[in-house]
Amino acid sequence: MSNAKLISYTINEFSTEIEMESFLHLMEKHGDEFCKKLKKQGLVRWKVNQIWNKGGCFALSSKFEYKDEKAFEKNIEEIKKFQKQHESYFNKINMLDFKY
Repeated sequence: MSNAKLISYTINEFSTEIEMESFLHLMEKHGDEFCKKLKKQGLVRWKVNQIWNKGGCFALSSKFEYKDEKAFEKNIEEIKKFQKQHESYFNKINMLDFKY
């Protein structure tokens, strides 16, 4: 049982399977460091899953669980920093619903 008081759920859709796999590779490479930074800001748990029943589309869901609303706000800033740090990557792919 989680002690999270706030949950954020995001669906990221990609134009191609290659773009989705590329994103997963980025997260495999930098995900541990990214998660450690988020946990310092109050993240309780983070899960990423592929959505298989999305016909003709490639999508991942991300579920972020936070200690409280303050932790959520701090983590949004950390996520924006991650996006900025990897801006050259994010500019190369067509991904929907990732901006905060």
